[in-house]
Amino acid sequence: MKPTTKDRQRAGGKRSRKGCRTCRARHIKCDEAPGSCQNCTSSGRCCDGYDLYRLPLGGKTLKKASTPLVQVEILNGFRWKMTSDERRCLSYFQNHTIPTLLGLFDSTLWEKLVFQISQAEPAVYHAVVALSAIHYDSEANGMPLPMDQPRNTWHQFALEQLSRAFNLLTKRRTSQDPRFCNVTLVCCLLFVLSDLLRGHYDNAFSHLQSGIRILQDLQAHRQLIAPTPREELVEQSLVAAFAHLDIMSTHFGVGGPLLCIENELSDSHIDCDPSIPFQSLQDVLRAFEPNFSMVFQFISPCMYRPPDHIGPDYEALHLQQLQIWSRFSQFMRRFKQFYSCKYDRLNRADQRGADLVEIWISGLAVSLKTCLVGRDLSILDCYTPDYQMILIRTEAFLRKYPERPSISIQCGIIPPLFHTAFACRDYTLRWQALELLWDWPHREGTFDSNWCVSLASQAMKLELQTNLMTGQILDDTIPIATNRAGKLLSAKELVAIMTDHQRRMRVSNIGGARDASIVDGDCSPLDLLGSVKCMSGWSCVRAFNALAAQMRTYPTNGACSVGCE
Repeated sequence: MKPTTKDRQRAGGKRSRKGCRTCRARHIKCDEAPGSCQNCTSSGRCCDGYDLYRLPLGGKTLKKASTPLVQVEILNGFRWKMTSDERRCLSYFQNHTIPTLLGLFDSTLWEKLVFQISQAEPAVYHAVVALSAIHYDSEANGMPLPMDQPRNTWHQFALEQLSRAFNLLTKRRTSQDPRFCNVTLVCCLLFVLSDLLRGHYDNAFSHLQSGIRILQDLQAHRQLIAPTPREELVEQSLVAAFAHLDIMSTHFGVGGPLLCIENELSDSHIDCDPSIPFQSLQDVLRAFEPNFSMVFQFISPCMYRPPDHIGPDYEALHLQQLQIWSRFSQFMRRFKQFYSCKYDRLNRADQRGADLVEIWISGLAVSLKTCLVGRDLSILDCYTPDYQMILIRTEAFLRKYPERPSISIQCGIIPPLFHTAFACRDYTLRWQALELLWDWPHREGTFDSNWCVSLASQAMKLELQTNLMTGQILDDTIPIATNRAGKLLSAKELVAIMTDHQRRMRVSNIGGARDASIVDGDCSPLDLLGSVKCMSGWSCVRAFNALAAQMRTYPTNGACSVGCE
């Protein structure tokens, strides 16, 4: 009878996490020799070197995606070995980041294209891993506003992955492969999203403009409004993503939009003829983008300009405003017809898209109507019903669709809510818009809800303090606003709540508080992103600075009792 043998067990002790990428992928012990390990060189293998940063073990439990997991088609698998950290990020990208990016609109870009290209192209693969790591860390920390703080392990790991992706792209920059254009553009898009999530706006817009220049050279943006199918040099979903981000960049002082797709409308009779009804949500979105671009281009430089700047050009600007309103009104009429006739027959995803377009229309319409008001805030009283409609539609949207994606390429509810919270003269509507932004920390392309609500709440705080000092509000304990729960709030209570939100946001962003004065003091929201070079050209920053300057000109009649800055 053979003696029984005990099951073999791995010797105790910690396993090294510092081996080279090749040995770790092969699941063998690495000798960790400097430069290249001897395990690889002695067996004729190429040593891929050592990762400077490894992801922490365990960590916070990931919340499950609120939407069904996307079944991304895996073609031939990956042709290279993955480290455990990369496999971990790739799984998160497939099971959480992709469903999140599809949270507002369906798109083949995320349903198929990006993941499929990542299986064949190492550059895209490493860019995907990087975005996933940044997204995980951002969401795990509540989508905080990035500040000039020491990078954590997740961000250091992501930077190393981004560097690998960029180096691989550089090595192939002279490639004649016609498919390489899509590879470059997908990497470019992933770089943009990664930089936006990290708050590196200057780099993000630099990558965005690099991708747009490629599209311009190929004239690929004409695909978005071409009336007949044509051979596509670039995947249309990829072109649409760049075009949408390009339009949003209009408000960020970087010279956008560069594509100006509304200039191509003359070649697309189907989108110019208001008698032709929309048949699908895709028809709506294709017709909306040129109008979106046209309105944003006009309102961005006009909004909150001082009267002496608008005055000399008012007649010309007003004529242009009327022309844009006429074209936009045609789109609104066609959309209203589509919404009333087709909405009930749309699937849930398309209904969600149509409801978002309705919110966009409300926001763009009131922005276009008020962009030449200048600093005469009293005129804005006439538009209170318009701002109220934005809130009504946004509340209805959030009730119907409980999903709260943390990141989206498409514009959503942030711009119209910010405009309501900043410009509306009704304190109740402004406060409820702030509450909606506080309740859903997320990013929509170039727009960050935390940044927007921080700026809008500081603007409201300045106004309340000024109105108390000038006697426009006589008693800071008398209710002046109603929150979404129906509770009446006084000016003193509003300022206290906003101050608490600002303090908590600063603490969460500092992560250890290298500079305690930032936590204890009443710093401006502009200090949170002070290192961004292009920030002075942002329309929201220009609006805030104009408001702050106007508040300083008001005469005071006594001390403020609610903590003036």
